[in-house]
Amino acid sequence: MPAKIILLEDDESLRKIVARSLSSTGHEVRATGSIETARGWLQDGGVDLLLTDVLLDGVNVFEHLPMLKRLAPSMPVIAMSAQTTAKTAIGASKVGVFDYLPKPFDLEVLRDTVAGALKKSSKSLRPRERQTEAGLAGRSSEMQPSFKAIGMAARSRANVLISGEAGTGKRTAAETLFDARGIARGEVRVLTPSHAPKEIFEACQTVSHHLWLRLDEWDERQLGAGLDGLDTGQALVVATYTPGQAELSGRLQARLGESRVDLPPLRQRRDDIPALCQAFLAEFAHRDGREPLVLPAPIIEQLQGHDWPGNSAQLRAVLSRLSVACQSGSLSVESVTEELSRADRDTPSRAEGDPFAAVARFMNTNGISRQDGVDLLDKALILQALEVESGNQSRAAARIGVNRNTLARRMAELGLR
Repeated sequence: MPAKIILLEDDESLRKIVARSLSSTGHEVRATGSIETARGWLQDGGVDLLLTDVLLDGVNVFEHLPMLKRLAPSMPVIAMSAQTTAKTAIGASKVGVFDYLPKPFDLEVLRDTVAGALKKSSKSLRPRERQTEAGLAGRSSEMQPSFKAIGMAARSRANVLISGEAGTGKRTAAETLFDARGIARGEVRVLTPSHAPKEIFEACQTVSHHLWLRLDEWDERQLGAGLDGLDTGQALVVATYTPGQAELSGRLQARLGESRVDLPPLRQRRDDIPALCQAFLAEFAHRDGREPLVLPAPIIEQLQGHDWPGNSAQLRAVLSRLSVACQSGSLSVESVTEELSRADRDTPSRAEGDPFAAVARFMNTNGISRQDGVDLLDKALILQALEVESGNQSRAAARIGVNRNTLARRMAELGLR
């Protein structure tokens, strides 16, 4: 259904393109680069949707959005931003934005987002008085789903499961989420693999806000105590988890996964490395009381080309050591290469703890084909089962999960008899 839309955008060329695209679908679009002009149009009434850039000539529209929303409380708002970060996502959620689009965006995506917003009324949320810090650097397209998930979770009181490889910033994301919810760090009970099951259960009965770290390292009794605590207590939990290390029960995943945030590995968002470097080096400069270390373009490219098995945590550690060691304010490519080699030796590879990844790496390294690999694996599996079952083929077949005839045929194919 055609709608009346206000478009707030200070880039004249983009304003014309967006207005033309939305008008082509039948909407009535009034476009301006002025907040005051938009305010006047809203006072006239009848506006169905506001589509706005986050920054207009350096002014943050989110600061004016509560005033604009008071003029049209049921009006959904879509924000557009070239500075899309976790802070942007949280800021958008806190002031009741229906959705936001990172620039540049596809016009078809814009039209679909507008259509979705018009079908569902968004609810305004009073902005919190306290200032939140995003704690996450970068604005790559790979991070947008994570930022959006954090922003949406910030508006709820659902349990949240934050997953990602080791070192991807899961704890940082959790702390960002607590800040966005207006929960002070001192109000959060942090539980780790070092806590006994009794402590975990009792904490669920007495403390409202929990941060459960490294669930993949919890044993069955700890996980069971956590699930029992969720069933009987009042705890609201944000938990971090590294997939592939240990399995969570379906019930626990369902309880903790009321909201999900998945963080991509650093190798999948290399465009964020310059921003991460800037943030980390600024942190170290403040820590050490001196000017930030300057990374020339060749070194930035070198860091972007690295695989980073330890993700952003490994990048932070490397930059910290370089910042401490370098007193001249500049670095050489050779010194960075040496530090990266040392860091990789100290960082477990992604294959560690994953035997199947280790097998795949062994096959690739030694030029073993897929079929040869399957044969070798089957041979080892059969021989081990026969050893455990003292040579009894019927019991060995049952252990493997096949019938005796299938085992006998496979043994013949592999030359085992």
